[in-house]
Amino acid sequence: MTSSFEKINYALRPGKHAARRMLCEIFACLGPFQPVKDYTYVGFGSVWFEDFILLHRALGIRQMISIERETRVRKRIEANKPFKNISVVYKKASVVLPKLHWKNRHFLWLDYEDPLDLEILRDVATVAGHAQSGTVLAVSVPCRRAQEVADAQDDPNGPSALERFSSTFGRARVSPTVTEIELEGWPFGKLTRQMVKLEVDTHLATRNARVTADNKLKFRPICELEYDDGTKMVTIVGLICRAADKELVAQCDFTRLDFLRARRRPIRIEVPKLTMREIRSLEQQLPRESGGILNRGSIPANEARAFERLYRYLPNFAVLES
Repeated sequence: MTSSFEKINYALRPGKHAARRMLCEIFACLGPFQPVKDYTYVGFGSVWFEDFILLHRALGIRQMISIERETRVRKRIEANKPFKNISVVYKKASVVLPKLHWKNRHFLWLDYEDPLDLEILRDVATVAGHAQSGTVLAVSVPCRRAQEVADAQDDPNGPSALERFSSTFGRARVSPTVTEIELEGWPFGKLTRQMVKLEVDTHLATRNARVTADNKLKFRPICELEYDDGTKMVTIVGLICRAADKELVAQCDFTRLDFLRARRRPIRIEVPKLTMREIRSLEQQLPRESGGILNRGSIPANEARAFERLYRYLPNFAVLES
């Protein structure tokens, strides 16, 4: 199987770049629970390690674990590891996650290459079953279409895609109101996020049955992201926290973040189509004062609004020609 890093240059994915920076700002809010640098970051670094580089430089996070299932490229991964404090574990997430030091608080970004399946939900269940209060879980999954859609197309005389999907995941996870349309594109992304949240809630409920009221855990969604860099991707981000930590959650004040103030759910990261000159013109006027007017010249209004909303998170590109 070809890994995504062999098909996609992650440095040229502006939607993912913006999502990464948004996650960094979310992680930075967790100071009321403990110094952010003392959290453990867990992600899928591949050969790029983009999120590891950003989080170490921006937040000073020292303990970092990259989960890597592709043992055949171990030499290349080790050659590209940017910092010595990154531990690369060459096993599947389902093997690594149960063995983490769960007494520590974590930032986890489980960024999958394949659409939702039972193994992904088992990984999510592992986190929900062990995480300390103050842990942030982000799960990203492609949503072009469910695997069961392709399976049904390959076997037109067999069960429908929806029947296959319901059989795979079970009635407890798939509502009888789900339709075939929800197995492709952004509707599938919404369904994916709902099923991930349900999995977390279900396993937290199991833990809560054994603890006092103050120690009962809840998954508090922070945001939901969508972007398309050639593949539609959805992300759900949430905080696992105890009832007794309600004041700490309030002090985190995620709503102060620029991209969360508008309360758009989900947040669709749409990269504006602008020339370098247009970008410079808009940047010189930002951040805009309250009530101020953005002089956009000939720039389409929708592109200017998109840029103003996301400019702090977008990558800077420049083309050099001899």
